[in-house]
Amino acid sequence: MIISAADAAGKLGGTVNGNPGETLSGISDLKGAKEGDVSFILDAKHAGEALKSAAKVIISDSLDSLPGKTVIKVKNARLAYIGAIKLFFPDRQREGFISDRASVSKKASLGKNVVIGDFAVVKDGVVLGDGVLIGDGAVVAENCRVGSGSSVFARVTLYPGTVIGERCIIHSGAVIGADGFGFVENEGSIVKVPQTGNVLIKNDVEIGANTTIDRAAFGSTIIGNSCKLDNLVQIGHNVELGDGVIIAAQTGISGSVKIGNGCLIGGQVGFADHITVGRSVKIGSQSGVSKDTPDGAVISGTPARPLMEQRRTEAYAGKLGELFKRVKAIEADAGKPEDKK
Repeated sequence: MIISAADAAGKLGGTVNGNPGETLSGISDLKGAKEGDVSFILDAKHAGEALKSAAKVIISDSLDSLPGKTVIKVKNARLAYIGAIKLFFPDRQREGFISDRASVSKKASLGKNVVIGDFAVVKDGVVLGDGVLIGDGAVVAENCRVGSGSSVFARVTLYPGTVIGERCIIHSGAVIGADGFGFVENEGSIVKVPQTGNVLIKNDVEIGANTTIDRAAFGSTIIGNSCKLDNLVQIGHNVELGDGVIIAAQTGISGSVKIGNGCLIGGQVGFADHITVGRSVKIGSQSGVSKDTPDGAVISGTPARPLMEQRRTEAYAGKLGELFKRVKAIEADAGKPEDKK
């Protein structure tokens, strides 16, 4: 695709400062750009790097102009960058295709333009909406539902009764609907608690590779609209995520935790079971959340506590060596208590 800087600016909601006829054929970062690429800066401090770049057109929300460059000035460079990627890498329109090497039940219901890859398995009672992709080797078990426009990539497993909303992306290796980790000790033996519920994933959710979401013991484990889960996240049974929750890699959420809308959770965070996290909470990486957390809190550490309190604790801990030396010096000057007996 070749587009002028003026046309690109129009599609991105920006204005051109420089040569509006400059032609663009691709997009890249500043370092990797070649002639014909549009690039971007997210902060004015990168202006020097932009001047050295081979990219002749720069998207920016912080600079009006750069010597020798054409600047597309926008309100939000991050959003414009996403829009520019889509100009050169538009979403492909799917045409229906079912591999001869797939196993698709005659009792499954398939919408229009469904794609089912090699060695995929689609069981009885499955309902696939229009434009759904089921990747190579994926398993969609009995009575699952996958909403229109959703992609279930290679080797994903959807256990029976799983419900996926519209426009969701489930990356390779994810397992949705396996049994929750429920056991009861009885006189030295361990008894498994039956997990009779399912997983309900709402619309516009993205789930990373090798992430696991357990089915509920009763009812549903729920992932709200527009949640974004990174790779290698573990969601326990009966967890409920509100809308717009973002979770980074290697986080583990124990059973029956409730997390409110708009929370941001760093990597390797652990949650104790049966706690409630309010709306718009921010949780730092490697935190251990062991109790209920109010709306809007910013917490970090193990056990997780308000961020400034945690930082003070870390600062004090860094001074313990110096404090120990001072105490030893005071004890030496005063003499040991037993010497005074």
